[in-house]
Amino acid sequence: MFIPGGKGKGGLTNGTQRGRRVILLGLLALAWLFGGGAHPAGPELGPLLDAMGILPPVKETEAPDFTLPDLAGTPRRLAEFRGQVVLINFWATWCPPCRAEMPAMERIYQEMKNDGFTILAVNFAETAEQVEPFVKEHRLTFPILLDEEGQVVRLYRAFSLPTTYVLDRHGAVVGRAIGAREWDSADAKRLVRALRAR
Repeated sequence: MFIPGGKGKGGLTNGTQRGRRVILLGLLALAWLFGGGAHPAGPELGPLLDAMGILPPVKETEAPDFTLPDLAGTPRRLAEFRGQVVLINFWATWCPPCRAEMPAMERIYQEMKNDGFTILAVNFAETAEQVEPFVKEHRLTFPILLDEEGQVVRLYRAFSLPTTYVLDRHGAVVGRAIGAREWDSADAKRLVRALRAR
């Protein structure tokens, strides 16, 4: 897990006082947003979230809308994807766990993209020129959005990378995963299918 502290590899903070403050703020935000207890959407999702290590919110909340450019410079708005189960993944090319989970994300995207599911990969603080070689190398086809100023990262309190939010078809936050996951696992597919059926 990496703490975003600036652009590129030099922006990582590790063991410094600033880094500890960022981690503390992240933990406080998690405690505030994700306090545990029963999932507001019902008990049927609890075991599926637990199996993936996804923290449910204290209360059901609509995901904050945002607009970011994709790699072609086209503005993409979260609201465009209403009606689909959405994974919003905050990542960077310099983040090893982010890089490690991308192939699994591509596999689940290919399997389920035509059946009410999508992934929005929000890149933190990098330019299209920095991101495009990675996307081509890994043959990623899901939408890649650029958050060069980190505004959406702050809006979603994605204080460590990768962080992934899971949204239902109505745009409500179902849960948040900190760190890499096997997004093409049987558990992940069961979760997506359960959310599509809601």
